[in-house]
Amino acid sequence: MEMKVLNFVNLVNGANLVASVKCVTLATIGAFGVSAVSAADWYAKDNLQPGHDPSMTRFEDGYALMSTNNNLQLWTSEDAYTWRDHRATVSGIPKWAYTYAPKTEGIWAPDIFYMNGEYRVYYCVSEFGKRNSAIGYQATTSIVPGTTGYGWKDHGHVFHTKDGTDKYNAIDADVVRDTQGDYWMAFGSFGLGIQLIKLDAKTGLQASDDKTVYNIARRTSKASGGAEEGPSLIEHGGKYFLFAAWDKCCQQGPNIEQTTYKTAYGRADKVTGPYKDRAGYDMASGGGTILLERYGRYVGPGGGEAFQDLNRVRFVHHYYDLNGDKYNHIHIRDVVFTDDNWVEMGQPFLGRYLSAEVEHGVLTRAVSGDLAITRSNTASNGEYLAYINTAGSKIRLPMNIMQAGDYLLRYRYANGGDGDATHKVSINGKSQTVTLPPTGSWGTFPEKSVKMIPVTLKRGGNFIEIEPQPNGFFSELDRIDFLRVIRDTIPANGFDNGIRVRLTDKDEFAIKDGGYAIFENVVADSIKSDEVSVQVKNATAGKLAIRDGAKNGTVLAECDLSTAKAAANGWSEASCGTLKSKTGIKDLYLTASGISGEAIVGNIVFKSSAASSSSVAEVSSSSAIEAESSSSAGSVAIPVHPRLAKYNVTQLQDGYRVQFAESGNHRVYLLNSMGQVVSAKNVNGTEVEFRNLPKGRYIVKMVF
Repeated sequence: MEMKVLNFVNLVNGANLVASVKCVTLATIGAFGVSAVSAADWYAKDNLQPGHDPSMTRFEDGYALMSTNNNLQLWTSEDAYTWRDHRATVSGIPKWAYTYAPKTEGIWAPDIFYMNGEYRVYYCVSEFGKRNSAIGYQATTSIVPGTTGYGWKDHGHVFHTKDGTDKYNAIDADVVRDTQGDYWMAFGSFGLGIQLIKLDAKTGLQASDDKTVYNIARRTSKASGGAEEGPSLIEHGGKYFLFAAWDKCCQQGPNIEQTTYKTAYGRADKVTGPYKDRAGYDMASGGGTILLERYGRYVGPGGGEAFQDLNRVRFVHHYYDLNGDKYNHIHIRDVVFTDDNWVEMGQPFLGRYLSAEVEHGVLTRAVSGDLAITRSNTASNGEYLAYINTAGSKIRLPMNIMQAGDYLLRYRYANGGDGDATHKVSINGKSQTVTLPPTGSWGTFPEKSVKMIPVTLKRGGNFIEIEPQPNGFFSELDRIDFLRVIRDTIPANGFDNGIRVRLTDKDEFAIKDGGYAIFENVVADSIKSDEVSVQVKNATAGKLAIRDGAKNGTVLAECDLSTAKAAANGWSEASCGTLKSKTGIKDLYLTASGISGEAIVGNIVFKSSAASSSSVAEVSSSSAIEAESSSSAGSVAIPVHPRLAKYNVTQLQDGYRVQFAESGNHRVYLLNSMGQVVSAKNVNGTEVEFRNLPKGRYIVKMVF
């Protein structure tokens, strides 16, 4: 059985363009796997990790987490989704604390920060409703219990305030390192709001060369009551970002509706400020751009902290689950930076990086009741958006994408109506109209309820906007997955996460023995060659393996670094042999073993060896088909090639009709411009139609 490439067509302004003709012979025809994927790969579920005023830090093998009112209880995780409880790190409130807060009842608001070769936890004690408060810290050289160097030592008092004397409050500490290598600590609640002091890196205490207490944020309106606390600072691109919690916190259980907590931020050129919001207002005079506030069942998203992960900035915060237990849980989100270095907040992390649950987007409603967050057992994480109906309503999804290039958006939707719905989908300002045919029901999202949308994404912050194009038919939307189309190269520095890996100051990917890196959602069908190699530096021994789906998954290719040969620009190239499988959508794991120190990895390259031949044979240029100049639908005559059957293609208003000269049994595939299957139909006769297609380039393939 052979597959024949019939033609390459393009819908642009109604014109039918045929770019080229190729002949491809495949020994067997397998499932292309673009729309076929197991439910486990897309169905997300919130892990409901408990926590209040959470703080996280990244270490080589994962993450550490602490929160309020549990004697500095420590949690660790390899993936920031599944957490291990290590219990409290202190047996009770340190004795020194009672000097400054005699009636304190607990330890609040820890901040974990790696500083001067050790992990430090700055924490506070306070008398509720008063400014009898103090900040202290404890430290350990290893943060994982049971490892060498683990063991917390308390260093006592750092800073304090006294009720009736001070107009600010020594609670909610947060440490940041500036671009000169100096350390600073923000803190504060109500009163004069958020303060900043300089720290001595060696002692961890207030620095002796600058005793100034800088006021960097304050709510000034009477309506706010001065409700501002929980500061967090991070540097990015030479700018400093201050996040703070506003309004009323901590009303949960039966009082959950009283919680109005939210997260606001501003930006400064210097760590000491002034911090201004996106409208130019100073946070010290009441300014602040709101990033997170109540939506759906997610009440009071605040009390958060920004922290630097391997290749992205993330923000951990608590919220209260209105439809669940009505108590506190944490979310971990990407901080997504715009091209001009402002902040938008990304998705809660539900175990995958290249996916977006649309109910967590920024929702702009043209009318009340539009974009309704709705429950369904068949929707990912049990929620989806209904009533995407009105012009002017918009869904905005900020996403961090670590590898630039071509992607497919797997757009999971439901259309229970009788006609096609249409959405305008914009990527970084470039839009296309997407047609969404009926799926047969509302509120259900089976595997077939997807649309593949080809897009190009950049490395870093990407912004996806979705707007309904009302035409009498509507659709609901559950989730979007970002599938990376790989033809010949995966840049190692485009990884999504991992352990014992890092980016160097040259933006090169480094991996240690026992480490791994994750590359999610690789469309393996688009890979051109079975032959694999890796570019490496600093490694003359050890192995790298490409695995399927897990750090201990099936080895698809293995690279012996001792056989690497010198290549250009200081790199060596190690052959990894033949890729064992390149069908479907895969999470690829790059694992390292037997490596001394760390290996620098450039690209994972898929290319044919000299002994192998490509399965794609170009048809001679004399067979090329010129584009028609007319914008009206018409018949395109396809020149007969010795290896192709006689047929022609007729353009319809919203698709194509393929007609064969002779009746027979055919299997016809419609692919997008990246070679991925959009639709496939069996033909028992002389013609077949592909309808409801958005504008774009398409390839028609058939099997005789």
